[in-house]
Amino acid sequence: MPDDHIIPDGEHWNVKEENGSVVSTHDSQAAAETAVKGWLRSNGGGKSFTHRNEGECSRVRNGEAV
Repeated sequence: MPDDHIIPDGEHWNVKEENGSVVSTHDSQAAAETAVKGWLRSNGGGKSFTHRNEGECSRVRNGEAV
């Protein structure tokens, strides 16, 4: 199962595959969290990790299995 990350990028939030590419970009963290759940469900499940908005060194704030 893949892991995906929700990562802040300026004024947007990216959904990114673990060690991969950006899957989608969203205007809000909530929209990205909704999108990642749908993406993971359609790809066999996995975990999503939301990062803090702390610049280049963003830490994981929370994780959730889907």
